[in-house]
Formats: sequence, structure tokens, C-alpha cells
Amino acid sequence: MMNREILQKILSEKKAARSRNEELEAKRAQEVCAACPEIARLIEERRQAFFAGLRSAMNGVAPVGIEEETERRTRRISQLLRERGFGEDYLSPIFDCPLCEDTGYRGKGRKTLCSCVTTRYQQLLSGETFQDERQTFENYDEALIPAQPLPGHSVTQRAYTRTLRNDCERYADSLPDGPVLNLLLYGGSGLGKSYLMRAIGVRATQRGVQTLCLSANALLNRIRAQYFARQGEMADDSHFEVPLLLIDDLGTEPLWEGITVEQLFALIEHRQSHRLHTVISTNLSLTELQARYTERLMSRLLDERQSLVLPFLGSDLRHRRGQEALRP
Repeated sequence: MMNREILQKILSEKKAARSRNEELEAKRAQEVCAACPEIARLIEERRQAFFAGLRSAMNGVAPVGIEEETERRTRRISQLLRERGFGEDYLSPIFDCPLCEDTGYRGKGRKTLCSCVTTRYQQLLSGETFQDERQTFENYDEALIPAQPLPGHSVTQRAYTRTLRNDCERYADSLPDGPVLNLLLYGGSGLGKSYLMRAIGVRATQRGVQTLCLSANALLNRIRAQYFARQGEMADDSHFEVPLLLIDDLGTEPLWEGITVEQLFALIEHRQSHRLHTVISTNLSLTELQARYTERLMSRLLDERQSLVLPFLGSDLRHRRGQEALRP
């Protein structure tokens, strides 16, 4: 179900666009009529003929010659517009979206939301999070990642993290129908988990996938508001139905007895059963996650049939960036 407040905001924007464009149309008509009185006369004649035909039809009399006269006047108006340096469509209706003519809806009879509305809804749903986002797969710079071997391994942190990056990009490119539903990014802080999560969000948005990115704390506030909503109140439940949900920093939110773990499980269970995609990042280890959220929830996140678990290893990249900035 779409968030009613967001949808209402978009439809209000469409209404404002119609008003703005109607004002522009009126100004153009005034400009043209002042420059060419003949056009003004033809427009008025065309309008009067339309209403005369409408009155005749309402009285049961079929109007004769209305269409031909209207077409003749329209051709003459177009000719006069060209002669005076205006475009032929200068007096045509103006729309931000010609598909729905700024109504927000398309179709006859049972109408559907226009694509311009669903695109705008996606932007507002994510708080326009990914506009001008620089943390993308394209901007990924592995030169910032140490080329030294990981402790106890022969592979370097740079090569290992490159593999994680490639896994995340494949996941993003598989949306919205990829078989892997859940992506769990875990490991110490400063290893690039949030960067790759946001890169997934950018790529998903580019692919037209509605995406919602929330910190774990912001998600819990939504869950709490929905849990305590009074009868008849409409709490925002878009985190249940959005095709791609990104949850950052799981484990930093407060543990409210009877709410946090239970409602988080209900969310993950619902999203998996409806084949919706979820990406989670956390600084906690798998052992810490299970201790905090119970084995029941972890069994959903670690299910190899529909989940991919990516452990992040190595040294904090933020320290390395700081060191690079100090170099002459």
C-alpha cells in the first residue's frame, strides 16, 4: 500500500503544475491576441461555435458544419502564428507530463497512476536519498583499501573487498527479480558496508526499483509508531511493501521489550514471503546478532536459499583516508 501522505503530496504538486501551466497558457493567449487581432477574433468565434453546437445537441438538434468550421479556423490560426514568428503549437495546452496531462492518472474508466507519479513517489519515499549521491559502484576507489594481506589469510584486503563489491553489484543488477532476497553485510566499522549499501540503492533507483533507505533507529521509530497507532490512524508502513529496503547499522537501535525483536522478525518474514528484497548492514558479528535478535530471526537472514551473507574484514578505511589526507 502506498503511503497516503506521500501520494497526497505528489497529487498536490500535480495540481500546482496545472495551475502554473494554465497561467502560462493565458499569458501566451494575451500576447498573441494583442499582436494579432484576427487570431483573437478566430479564437472567440471558435469558442462561440463550440458552445452553440453544445446547446443544439442538448436540445436534440444535431449541429451541422461545426467540425469543418472549427478545423478551418484552427488552420487559419496556425498560419497567422507562423507569419508572426510564433510556433504553431504556441497556443497549445502546456503540461509537465503529457501522458496524464498533469492529473496524475491515466486511462479511461478505471484509472491508474501515471508513471510520473510513481517515479516521484520513489524519490519522496527514499527522502530523495540518492540524488547527487557520490557513493556509487562507478566511484568505488579501491586505491583507498590496503593492499596488505588480511591477518591469517593470503588474500589482501583490497582483493577481498573487491570481491564483496562485485557481489553487491551483481545483487543490485539482479533487481527487482533476483533470487537472492536478503543481503547481510556485517563486520567492524569503517570497512565500506554503508558505502556499498548506498551504491546498491543508487543502482536500484537507476533501474526503476522503488527503494527505501533507513537507519535501524529510524526503522524502529516507524515500527513503534505503527505498533502504538490508534484505531483509524494511518501509520507509515511503506517499509513492509517497498521492493527494496535498506537497513543501515542494525544493532544501534534500542531494544524495546515485546517490540524490537518481534516486529523486526514480522517485517523480515513478511518481506521474504512476498519476495521483496532487503539489505542489512551491521557492525555486529553473527554471534552477537543471534544473541540480540534470537535464532528464529537469524535463521531467516542466514537461509542460504534466499540470503547472501558477506563478512567484511580488515582495517578501518576511515583511518587510512585520514592518513592519506595528512600526506604532503
